[in-house]
Amino acid sequence: MPEWVDIIKLLAAAFAGAVIGLERELHDKPAGFRTNIMICLGAALFTLLSVRLAEDAPGVDRTRIAAQIVTGVGFLGAGAIIQRRNHVVGLTTAATIWAVASVGMAFGAGHFVLGTLGTVLASAVLFGLGVTEKQIARWHTAATFEVELEPGASPRDTIERLVKEARVRRRSWTLIKTPEGLAGRLTAIGPAPRLEKLEHLMIRDAEIRAFKRL
Repeated sequence: MPEWVDIIKLLAAAFAGAVIGLERELHDKPAGFRTNIMICLGAALFTLLSVRLAEDAPGVDRTRIAAQIVTGVGFLGAGAIIQRRNHVVGLTTAATIWAVASVGMAFGAGHFVLGTLGTVLASAVLFGLGVTEKQIARWHTAATFEVELEPGASPRDTIERLVKEARVRRRSWTLIKTPEGLAGRLTAIGPAPRLEKLEHLMIRDAEIRAFKRL
């Protein structure tokens, strides 16, 4: 039978995973509530087993099994990262998985203060800085548009005029010739209200046949 202290370690790890995973679940992320609980609990259990097996075999490295947690978590994190068009999605989720595993290892090794501190800091970053990021994004964000132009339009002049009128910065502009005419992809940077203004300008502009914000 496991000792009571081992049960407390596993329960603490499961609770820590639940606290950190709550933010991911609320934002409908792939690695949500249950996933983070299982990662934290699994990391704690592997760490605990590593210590216990080493105690039964003197001279065996007690960190041997626990050291492989980092590798295993790396595969989970890589699976959460997706490259979609010009954007990489899932980096925060992957970093959260990595952090949750370290918290589980801390509890599994019996370092309750360290595990608790890691839980508090990780939760504070996910909950608190998420609000801060939204405020920053409102005043400095990027938007990508797929644009179709009318025949005879001057693509460069048209885009430069719209960008200047909306008071945003053009990060990239790629022009493509299609059987239907000219098309391109514009990435603009600026405050969210100005990017919305750019959309309205495109709607009203006679040289823009169609556009889509990605």
